[in-house]
Amino acid sequence: AHIAPELLLGDWARALDQAKYLGHQYLIVPSLPDETKTSLDAWRHWADVFNTAGAAARTAGIWLAQHNEPEHVHPIDGQIPYDLFIERTDPKVVRLQLDFGNMVVGGGDPMAYLKRYGDRYWTFHVKNVVADRTHDTELDAGVLDLSALLGAVTDIDAKPCYVEQESPADELASARSNYEYLSK
Repeated sequence: AHIAPELLLGDWARALDQAKYLGHQYLIVPSLPDETKTSLDAWRHWADVFNTAGAAARTAGIWLAQHNEPEHVHPIDGQIPYDLFIERTDPKVVRLQLDFGNMVVGGGDPMAYLKRYGDRYWTFHVKNVVADRTHDTELDAGVLDLSALLGAVTDIDAKPCYVEQESPADELASARSNYEYLSK
């Protein structure tokens, strides 16, 4: 499930109990508050929050993970905040969900992140992007080599992969196209 980051600061124990009752394996934070757009200290703070909340989640038998957004790879004071977050979080209690399309739209290279931090990624948003890299598109209509990206994931059969497409013109046609692409 995707959850709001503020949930980590509230009644986290209750949220973990509910997640366990529902059978969730992962609770994934898809975005962080606005202060992370301009502050490395905010990223440090959230990494520390994730470490504490992730330890509690592991005790409950659940994984806490973070999902990348395009702005996460935009430099702040010469540093990529997403890299700071990955390096500051404890892999024993915090996992990552890699969104291929968001990474590219933000200016990052998902293959480079798989090579550098491959053991940190445990779930994936499979997404393709248009040639100018401004937004996503159907899997068969984009410029990413999805076969190479998925092929670079160690033990992919044990890791959840989700096709995600933001605001397609026709949801059912898009889902059909993506399914046909993956079936091949």
